[in-house]
Formats: sequence, C-alpha cells, structure tokens
Amino acid sequence: MESGGNDGFGGDEISLLTEELIQLSVKSSMVEPDGNSSLICSVWTKKSYNQESFKAQMRSIWKTRKKFEIQLVGQNLFLITFELEEDLETVLEGQPWLFRKLLILFDRLSKPTARDQISLVSSPFWIKIGPCLLEFDKKDLLHAIGVTFGGVLRSEIMGEFCHLRVKLNVQRPLRRGIFVSIGSGNKFWIPFKYEKLPTFCFGCGTLGHGLHDCTEITPAEKNRITKDPPFCLALKTELNLVGRESLKLNALAKKLQTQCSYVGNSTEN
Repeated sequence: MESGGNDGFGGDEISLLTEELIQLSVKSSMVEPDGNSSLICSVWTKKSYNQESFKAQMRSIWKTRKKFEIQLVGQNLFLITFELEEDLETVLEGQPWLFRKLLILFDRLSKPTARDQISLVSSPFWIKIGPCLLEFDKKDLLHAIGVTFGGVLRSEIMGEFCHLRVKLNVQRPLRRGIFVSIGSGNKFWIPFKYEKLPTFCFGCGTLGHGLHDCTEITPAEKNRITKDPPFCLALKTELNLVGRESLKLNALAKKLQTQCSYVGNSTEN
C-alpha cells in the first residue's frame, strides 16, 4: 500500500527542491463594501479570541433600528454592513466600543480596498481635563490641548473641569496630562482622565495589553513597576473598586493629586 504525506522523506531533515525554494509575490485581495453603509473593524490585540463571540456581543449591545451583518474578511478584520445609514452613524458616535475590555477600531469602507492598505490605528475618546485654574481661558485651553491631539472633535466645559473628544493614536502611550502656563508665568500640571478606557499597560502606557504581556519591558522592570507603576487606574474616569484595589487606588490618587498641584517655573526643563 502506498503511503502519503511526508513518508517519502528520510530522517529528520527535509531537502527542498529548487522549485520549492521559489518565493512568489502576489497582490493583496480586495475588501469590497456591500452597499453604501459599510464599516471595517478590528480588535486591538495580538491575542487570539473567539470570533463568533465577538459577533454575538456586537449584535447584543448595538441597538439598531434595522439589521446589520458582520462578516470575517481577514485575520482579525471584519466587514459590517448596515441596512440603515443612521445605524452606522449611531455605532460610530458611540465609540469607543470594547470587546472583553479590548478596544475595537472602526473606519468607513466606501470603495474596494486592498487588505494590506487597511490601517486601523485610531479611535475617538472623551478626555476629562482638570481641575483647571480660574485664571485659564477654558475655550482657549481646550483648543490648545486639542491641537496637540490633531484636532478637536467636540468639547464641553463643566465648572472647573473640561471635556474634550479627540482621536487617539492607539500605537502611542496614553498621555497623563499636560503643563499649561499663562504667558511666561508659572506652569501648572493639568491631569487627564479617559472615559471607557480599555485594557492598557501600566508599564508602557499603550492600549491592547496588560503589564504581564508587555514585550517592551523586561521581567525585572515589571517587578519594579508593579510596586510603583508610571501608568495607573487613575487614568480612568469610571472607577468602582472595593477592598484591596480601593486602597491601592487611594494611594495612586494621592500621588496624582501631588502632580496636579505642582507649580513650577516655566523656564524649568
């Protein structure tokens, strides 16, 4: 009886034919929108996940007026087609959306696009800014901070706090705040907090993984960072922690408050 598979190769090493060493280069296939109301999306993670669970969760949390379809079109890449443009707009307006505490990235797909040309690296977030000093012109402050993020999507002023909606580049570390001065006077540290913040690393400050899975930090550094992390839960606006986590948060909040009240000379480096 003839045997199949690799039985014809002897020993542990496999000798490749000259023709088998040829490396071909081919074009990337296209992702085509199904109608005018289509989104492309991806989960910002390097870990594998259950794609059917992702589809089921999106169908359960998006309260659309009409139906929509979710189709897998690549590795960690989905095409979402809506029957109603209004439903698509509602989904975009509700960003950021999370799946198992991981960020979902979206973009419109209006024309056929090669898969290797699709790059999803940004998402809108609301940032809570403050407390701000009464001396600050808050409208000017919001504009100035928004420019550093690439522009303002929306802004609100509520007492001593300001809220700014901007697009974050998820490849960059979260920003914990910014120094602000009036003219050449003293500079003040204004802290940031983020609404609906997904999983992020307490060591490098980027989204999509925790400190344990960070490849930018050595194991020795991780042990040190665990005791005094440069990034912490105080970056979140929504906090509902109890017990040991609550005590840890209080310590972090006190540390942050020290930063908030810092006053330095504008000529300092």
